[in-house]
Amino acid sequence: MTGALGVQITPWSGSRELVALGQRLAPVVDTVWVQDQMLARNVYALLGALAQAGCGVGTNVTYPIGRNPIEMASSAATLAEVVPDGREVIVGMGTGGAIVNSLFQKDRPISAVREAIVLMRDLWAGSRVELDRFPTLGQALSYKPGAVAELTYGVERPPCIVLAGVGPRILAVAGEHADGLISPSNMPTLSRAAFRTGRFGEISGLDRAMAARPASMAPLRLIFGINTSISTDRKRAREHARRQVALVVGNPRLWPDLERVGLDLESAGAVKDAFDAGLGIDGAAAQCSDDLADALIVSGTPEECVPAIAELRDLAAAEGYTEFYVGAPLGPDPHEAAGLLIDQVIPQVWPGRASR
Repeated sequence: MTGALGVQITPWSGSRELVALGQRLAPVVDTVWVQDQMLARNVYALLGALAQAGCGVGTNVTYPIGRNPIEMASSAATLAEVVPDGREVIVGMGTGGAIVNSLFQKDRPISAVREAIVLMRDLWAGSRVELDRFPTLGQALSYKPGAVAELTYGVERPPCIVLAGVGPRILAVAGEHADGLISPSNMPTLSRAAFRTGRFGEISGLDRAMAARPASMAPLRLIFGINTSISTDRKRAREHARRQVALVVGNPRLWPDLERVGLDLESAGAVKDAFDAGLGIDGAAAQCSDDLADALIVSGTPEECVPAIAELRDLAAAEGYTEFYVGAPLGPDPHEAAGLLIDQVIPQVWPGRASR
């Protein structure tokens, strides 16, 4: 959906609060995205309530590791029956983050994602699906040899599947099989620093995904997320952002990406040292430099955030992105952040949205 705008919320607050938040934002955004954090509020239950409240909805992101794509397909198709006309259901999918890594053995995660896309689409198409075609999922989920799956109802509005990931293999799968690609700005190779290298297509892997796209398929939807922490209390907004950045840069697997785009490796090392020393998120966040935090998450007052968000919008649009969302953490107070987005940020960065 060219020109679409969304907002991403996290499932750490109470369900009623999250649904009220989404309902408040629905008049000015097309999609309310919800993170799938398996040990938090259930993503599909939240999306069902949000859809009933009038929102377009999406997972940002879910994963086929520890979840069964048969159930994922039925959940998404059920949501498509509830979501209002003119809105859509989008399945944002990846290989899973820290929670998935801590709970499940991740054998061949890229293959699992590829198989999940094919399996879910076949079910939505009304096919009798032979599960033996999906060996990676079958081994992980104990599919019975020779089993066949078929939904008991027709799917009139098949959901869209978009992938998130930064590795070359997941990007190739996105290009070859998915409907689109999600690119959040809090990842080093998708950050403002990556754009400023002048080699964004190469560094981000966007070139790889586009090159893998079969000519017979529709153009890849390109969705860019602008991770934001906004508040009238500048200090709280920036501290909240720094906590989120610490969780990203404290992962040594991302350090080559930080180095590749010229970000502060010394600060990242200090963040990891703080985690290793048992200082927790607060101690780790204290070691995160302002430059590193600002490179990955837009934070501060509305007056500070508006030009920074607009800059990222323009940089991403120049690379071919046509859809956007304001990404987590939003701010230290999600309801305050929603009000600031509705009243100040969206009218300035995406004019006309507030009057729809």
